[in-house]
Order: sequence, then structure tokens, then C-alpha cells
Amino acid sequence: MPGEDLVLFFGPDGERQPEREIRERKAKQICMGCPVRTDCLDYAVSRPEKYGTWGGLNEDERASERRRRMRRANAA
Repeated sequence: MPGEDLVLFFGPDGERQPEREIRERKAKQICMGCPVRTDCLDYAVSRPEKYGTWGGLNEDERASERRRRMRRANAA
């Protein structure tokens, strides 16, 4: 993420849905090529970070990932 505009990953206040989808798609493309993507996602899921694109996932996707990890941990 160094050198990337933070607004791409966190979005401006008052952002409308169509613009948000475009912005998140661009942020996720950058995440897919990032060498620390998995570490970033693990960090955001373990905190939990409530805002932004982390490790290639947005807020809702991270919440789903957090629940999936909790179910997996409980099953173990």
C-alpha cells in the first residue's frame, strides 16, 4: 500500500454506492498483488478493523471471514 492514496482504501465521507464499488474494486486489485495481503487481512480480522479495504476484503466481507474463522475454531 505504500504510495497509494488512502482514499482508495478507506473512501471519502458521503461516498455513494456506485463510486464505492468502483473504488473498492481498484483497492482490491492492488491488494491482490501485495506481498503482505494475508498478514494485512489477519490483522484486520483479529482487531477487528471496522472501516476500509484490508487484505482485499471490505467491511462486510471481513465480518463474514471473521465469522467463518470463529466457526472453524469452534469446530476444532
